[in-house]
Amino acid sequence: MKKKIFIAAMALTAAFGMTAMAEEAELPGADVAEQGYDFYDQAVSYNDLKDTLGAIPKIDDEITLGFATKTFENEFWRMEKDGAEAGAKLFQDAGYNLTMDVRGAQTESDEEGQLTLLMDMVNKGYDAVLVSGISEANLVPGMEAAMEAGIDLTTVMDAFTPYATTTVGAWHYQAGVQGAEWIYNTIGEKGQVACITGLSQATAAQARTKGFQDFYEDKDGIEVVAVQNGDWDRQKAYDITETLLQQYPDLAGIYCNNDTMAMGAVEAVIAAGSDCVVVGTDGTSEATDSIKAGELDATVDFFPNVMAEIAVEMQVRKLAGEELPKVIYAPQSIRDGGNVDKSFEEIFGYAYNPEFAQ
Repeated sequence: MKKKIFIAAMALTAAFGMTAMAEEAELPGADVAEQGYDFYDQAVSYNDLKDTLGAIPKIDDEITLGFATKTFENEFWRMEKDGAEAGAKLFQDAGYNLTMDVRGAQTESDEEGQLTLLMDMVNKGYDAVLVSGISEANLVPGMEAAMEAGIDLTTVMDAFTPYATTTVGAWHYQAGVQGAEWIYNTIGEKGQVACITGLSQATAAQARTKGFQDFYEDKDGIEVVAVQNGDWDRQKAYDITETLLQQYPDLAGIYCNNDTMAMGAVEAVIAAGSDCVVVGTDGTSEATDSIKAGELDATVDFFPNVMAEIAVEMQVRKLAGEELPKVIYAPQSIRDGGNVDKSFEEIFGYAYNPEFAQ
């Protein structure tokens, strides 16, 4: 089931994603890297793709999938883990001999440890590996080894890599736009706003921040007073927000690149007795519970469980010989007090329920 792909040495440079070139062969996602994952002109929404896929082909061979992901200290990646394992169970229940091995890095910045996880999966000869890199480059040696071994790669959420034949993830740029637009409408289209960003080397953080900034470029009533790096960290976001509220007591809105930072920001807002609204990103259960409690105002929900299930499905389809789009944007939606109690099916009009060939 494995197809060997040989590549030569390559150079990588950052520009919202990566631009990667090989001397003798082009990487699978080189064209995506050149355009940028968030701006790829052949990207497809899963909502638009799902009805054209047809039944998942049957595979009689044993399948072993790996998922080298980020730290399970962050609830979002625990939800991704749960989704990948739930997706694997759907295949097992349908009669596939499929094993799923999901492992996460120790911390948000454990780049070497995450590479070790991927190298172990490659050395064990897994059929394919899903990857969510901490940065653009930390998994490159493992991905090169995977390609040499004929092991197919699917990126899930972070960070885009041209080594993967398909990426299933959020439309990060649009998430920044969605968060900014929600704040804009909620605060009456005028006021001071700020953005707290994730790790500077993370392409998701870069794209979400750009979406936020681009939305406000032509909004005369808005002043973006700060764009500060919170490194995905709750305490850092708390400290940044505390300082911002002292500097700008009329601060009307804060957009955070993830929910972990949003929870820190909203804690600082509550402590200061401020009316500043806070919007997060990810759709973790802590965030939605906080919205229900009237604390956090909104989050851009990526439905990570469903995203991971979709990624497992796409990886198996590729192993079965199907050709898929190189970029598939998973479903995402703003969640606030008006729809926080609604299910995925109620929001999107369908339940994730893939069809299997008999």
